[in-house]
This record gives sequence, structure tokens and C-alpha cells, in this order.
Amino acid sequence: MAPRKSIDLAAHLVDLCRTAGLSGHEAPVRNVLRRAWRPLVDELSGDRIGSLWGIRRAARRPAGRILLAAHMDSIGMLVTRIQDSFLFFAAIGGIDARVLPGALVQVHATRAGGSTALPGVITSRPPHVQSADEKRKVTPVRELMVDLGLSAAQTASRVEIGDLIVFAQPPVRLGSDLLLAPALDNRASVAALTGCLAQLRGQALQWDVVAAATVQEEEGFAGAYSSAFAARPDAAIAIDVTFGRQPGVPEWKTFKLGEGPTVSFGPNLHPQMGAALMEVAAGNAISCPRDVMPLHSGTDAYAMQVSRAGIPCGLVSIPLRNMHTPVEVVAIADVEQAARLLARFVLALDGKFRKRLTVHA
Repeated sequence: MAPRKSIDLAAHLVDLCRTAGLSGHEAPVRNVLRRAWRPLVDELSGDRIGSLWGIRRAARRPAGRILLAAHMDSIGMLVTRIQDSFLFFAAIGGIDARVLPGALVQVHATRAGGSTALPGVITSRPPHVQSADEKRKVTPVRELMVDLGLSAAQTASRVEIGDLIVFAQPPVRLGSDLLLAPALDNRASVAALTGCLAQLRGQALQWDVVAAATVQEEEGFAGAYSSAFAARPDAAIAIDVTFGRQPGVPEWKTFKLGEGPTVSFGPNLHPQMGAALMEVAAGNAISCPRDVMPLHSGTDAYAMQVSRAGIPCGLVSIPLRNMHTPVEVVAIADVEQAARLLARFVLALDGKFRKRLTVHA
């Protein structure tokens, strides 16, 4: 394998966020990742529903195996009804309807060739014609529309029921280190996974590594179930996002952007995985706040933990503001530190680590 080579994670992340990949329709972003991962791994593979696996093999046999999973799918919409020149739609994944009016979108129009993205904007009835009661409420998704600026005939000739709608907000750098973009949940974690693979390039490993960009997390963790079942790992780490600090949110549930990725603790996660991640962070001067999750994590760890006879799981998360909106925000430094934490953790794995992963006391 060629010597290690640095990667511009910020540019890679912007590329990922500009690429479509709604839950269940991840092919465009998978193709971007395939090109990025090909020089970083020994083998590229995947499951039959679209997850991508980048595999690095250990230098010697027998070896343990760790699965690093970050979902690559994003939230979005699909067309449910066409009325004149307007498109009504339903949400794929959880979308915050409060921020949808005025959002720029692209409609991947089947009749226009599928790959053709028609620009549009989400709109609703003007407030001047709404009742007083309607003005006080959030307009539900079912009443919002996409305006393509086309005639009814042009719209009918290009768009079909079921066509995909993606957010088209262009990525924007805020301040010195923040990035605003759609789909940062969870492309920020996918970029961290790429950064981890880049740091492992040329390194002799004691454990096999399966990096998985999983599908359909936003609609039921499908790719995490299939990837964990196929990989048969001794341990797994999910990489996802967590809530960034902002006014009006309980402080214990949120974390400041730029102060490092979090390591989670709770019943969905093996305590020794969390402890080992914190040890690696401390030994490498990586700031990692502890994230407490008293219920299940709502991440790929939820599915991986119960695959086969059970898989000890950890969770590393990147703080993100404005979750499930077109204007999510992360700190590039947190993505870089998450990549570094994952790489250092992998390099610390040895033949003794499996003994730590005992059944919970």
C-alpha cells in the first residue's frame, strides 16, 4: 500500500454535502465515496441494499475485526402529487417543517432523464390569505409546495410521482472554522471516516477494519443491520452527530462546536468501548466530552448492538446545530478530531482488547 497521504477534509465534506443521497437512494454519494476510498483501503465491497464497505486487513492472522459505521443517507422529500405547476411532497426522514418555506431545492425529475436536477423553491400560501389560527401554527408538510417556475404542461412532462427532492442550499463557511450545509447529518461523520482511513494508510494494523458508509439510517437503520451481520465484527463504533450548544436546549444534552467529538455512555453502548475511547483521547490530547444517553442512541449503534449474538458498540458524535434542517452547522475541527480519534483507537487495538469486552456486570 502506498505511503500515507493527507486529505483535505473540509473540501471532501463540502463535496459530500453537495451530492444527493436521500435515504434509500444513496447511489450518488456512494459513488463519491467509492472514488475517495479506493486508494485508502485493500478492498471495496458492500451489501445488497447499497452500503459501501472499505476494508483494511491486519498485518497478521488471526486478527480481531472492528466495524466503523457512519450512515451516508440524508433526509429529503419525494413528490406525492402534482397540481398545475406545483409539487406536493412527503418527507423522507424527520424534517423540521418550521424552516421549509423559502428553502431552495432540486427535483430529480424522472421524465427529464433522472439525472436532471430541476431547481425550485418550497413555498406555501401567503400569510395574507391565511386565517388567524393558521398564522399561529406551523404549516404542515402536506400543505407545502415546490414551485419550479414551469408551466403546468412543462411540469407534467418532466416530473413524476415519487421523484426525489433534495435541499439545494449551497455550503457556506461561517467564521473561521464552521461549515453550514444541508446533509451534514451525517456527511460530517462520513468525512471523519474518510479521514480515519487516510491516517491509517500505510500503517500496519493488528485488527481488520471495516469502514461502512451505511444506508437508510434515517428510515430504520437498514444498512447498519446488514453491515454488522455481514462483517461479523468483534466490536463496532457508530459515528454520527449530536446536538450542538445553542439557547433554549438543556445544557446536558448539547455540546459546544469546536471543542471536540463526544463519546457516549448509556445502555445501547458497551461501557468498555466508551472507556477505551476516552483512554485513547486522553493519551492523544484529543478533547472528548462525555455524552450521556439514558435511552437507545438513535444511531447505527442501536442496530449493530443486537446483530447476531450481540456486538459491543461505542459511539463517537460530532456536535451539530440546526439538526434536520437545510442549514446544519458543524466545526471542521471536530470532524478532524473525530477522524484522529478513530485512527488512534484502531492503532491501539491489540490481541488483549477482546478480553475487555465482557458481558455487562
